[in-house]
Amino acid sequence: MTPVAGHPHAWWADATGMQRLGGEEAAARRLVQAAERAGFGGARAGVGASCIVAAAAARERAHPVRVVPPGREAAYLRRRSLGLLPLPSGLRQSLSILGLRTCGELAALPPAEVELRFGAEGLRAWRLAAGDDARWPFRPPPPEGAAAEADFEPAITGTEPLRFVLGGLIDAVTAQLARRQRIPAALRLVLRVEDAGDDAREVRPARPTADPRVLGDLCRRAVEARPPAGPVRGVALLAERDAAPRADQLDAFQAPAPDPGALHAALLPVFARWGDGALSRAVLHGAHLPGERGAWEPLGTDGIAAFAATRPAGEEADPGIAFRNTLPLCLRRLPEPAPVAVREGEGRRPLQVEWGASAKPFSGTGMEGFPQALWKTRAEGPERISGGWWADAEAREYWRVESAEGWLGLLYRDAGSGRWYLEGWYD
Repeated sequence: MTPVAGHPHAWWADATGMQRLGGEEAAARRLVQAAERAGFGGARAGVGASCIVAAAAARERAHPVRVVPPGREAAYLRRRSLGLLPLPSGLRQSLSILGLRTCGELAALPPAEVELRFGAEGLRAWRLAAGDDARWPFRPPPPEGAAAEADFEPAITGTEPLRFVLGGLIDAVTAQLARRQRIPAALRLVLRVEDAGDDAREVRPARPTADPRVLGDLCRRAVEARPPAGPVRGVALLAERDAAPRADQLDAFQAPAPDPGALHAALLPVFARWGDGALSRAVLHGAHLPGERGAWEPLGTDGIAAFAATRPAGEEADPGIAFRNTLPLCLRRLPEPAPVAVREGEGRRPLQVEWGASAKPFSGTGMEGFPQALWKTRAEGPERISGGWWADAEAREYWRVESAEGWLGLLYRDAGSGRWYLEGWYD
């Protein structure tokens, strides 16, 4: 606790962290009881998110304890007298001449006009009338991470103006961390919304990075995912966690490859949206059915460096061959094999595939754009496989087909029914 300057019987008390005592209101009641036991009859306590609101609440004679809920500061002060505000005598007289008597009347004025006429003192009074009090008797310790903020006068609506501000805040935060040779691992984006309190969002890159393009994209996504509930009068960006910079160095004796830093800048926004599975690899298994010989294994961000050095399967490293940026073909299986109509040629070789009414299974698989009839220019097979007596015995005839458009698919004909099915396609 600390005394209020100029008021011998008034004290500031920090009510944060009082959950074990029943919360802020319970702590305030205990303070009132302690004051009465000490001989101060009629003691009152006010609880608010800012000093000016707490002081106004403590002056209510009808309530020994008055708690103003967060976000209701401006509404609570609307009918309070301007005499509540600590104003210079000259400014107080000017406001009185203009006929302004309550905090609500002052807060209703455009802040730009108040600042133009009364300067910094007038703008400070306007903020106090709206419940925005920069005074803080118990200033919390500064965060260990870097921070930057910006205020808007007047408040902005929509998310488009934030795009221009976020870039500067990101530059300021990363510059502060760079002096300590650190980079952001998690950011906290706080939007100060009028009449709604602070709206905080977490921005976490898949891997610590100081790339402004990546951080800017993630911050914009965080804002657009849940638009603020009202006009925004300020925004703050804090580095909640930081990490040491990490460098990926290529092998000087291997073939040239893309810059890992550029790959990270391109892929980190993808990881932030889709998770570790955004970069995966096919792992071979010992199953005898073609559709069960492999599975997808998420690599996460640690796989970016390995992706940069990937060469086609079976190709030896050759310093004289430039990096081709190619990967082995991987089978993308459908959730369930889809029945298709196949026109057969000699030896039951598939010549044309048409799925028509069976197009529904392809929804969300990336195959919606393929034509419903594909004439095959090449078909490799058949590969006859049977087995699985311990479950449902199967006998299939597999064909790998390629269309004139370059689409590669895996078909099989069920030997029992003679029907054709599409197992998946190669990517």
